Amino acid sequence: MITERGISGMLKPPVNLYVITGSDGLIFDGGYGSRGCIRIFDKAYKEVNRICRERGVENRISRILLSHAHADHFSGLSRLKKKYNLDIILTERMSRIIPDAETYRRSYSVEKRNRTKGLRGFISGLFSSITSSFEFFIYRLYWGIDYVKTPDTVIEENTKITINGEEWDIFHSPGHSDDHITLYNPLTGVLFSGDNIMRSINVWLGPPRSDLDMYDSSLEEILLLDKLELILSAHGSPVTEPGKRIREILAWRSKRVNDVLEIIRSAGNEGITIREILSSLYPGERKVKHDFARGWVELTLRKLMEKGSVQKDPAGRRFFSI
Repeated sequence: MITERGISGMLKPPVNLYVITGSDGLIFDGGYGSRGCIRIFDKAYKEVNRICRERGVENRISRILLSHAHADHFSGLSRLKKKYNLDIILTERMSRIIPDAETYRRSYSVEKRNRTKGLRGFISGLFSSITSSFEFFIYRLYWGIDYVKTPDTVIEENTKITINGEEWDIFHSPGHSDDHITLYNPLTGVLFSGDNIMRSINVWLGPPRSDLDMYDSSLEEILLLDKLELILSAHGSPVTEPGKRIREILAWRSKRVNDVLEIIRSAGNEGITIREILSSLYPGERKVKHDFARGWVELTLRKLMEKGSVQKDPAGRRFFSI
């Protein structure tokens, strides 16, 4: 496990890359693409090679596999490929997301909020568009994003891959993102979970590419695996009690859906806005916490509306229980 550390916790959290050493090894995930993070990886990678030499273990890494196309995982792919002569492995769905900046930006665009009509609304919309473009430019520099126009290998989302003579399973595990895959060794019970399962009970979920029901289904599928001994996630430390942790996450997600529903019910006929829901869920917390959590609340509201438990007013600002 090689951990690349950003400079600002929630905005750029530490991210784990995994080197599976051996005669036909593989790197799982690409991390950040900034120069500082590439230096962190290079220093740790040299130490990995030194340890392998001391142990008499042949270490030949020629491939790098992506878990999902979020910026903290794919940004370093191209630079690591160039530095270590690696083949980049993506699924077809991933390859459609990250070939260039405009495609990536469009793939993660969300519906525009309701705006004021007339000249004031036009000016507001124009300013928002300019601000968004500028923010995306800064975002790209900050994360060190580099795109993958043409991957070396495109694989199916549900397939097998041989690493050091052992057959590993790759399977589609949407939820956190719709292109997410999991890497699993059925012989050892080791599973690389990307962002779906962590020591932390909270996983980022939000539009447009997250889905709560798919997330639950992916975790339930992992629970049914014949052997599950260790989960290595993209953030945080290893999960050494996998079954217990997965059940805790599923129970927590169910509780949070019920929490949102109860908050809406308590608002009565006046209804409640998303901002007010967030204030009730996270009293006294800063705006950055609310912004981080807004995604899963929006997905929860969508889920409750699909179930017929909640409706919103014509303006889409206030939510009511049914």
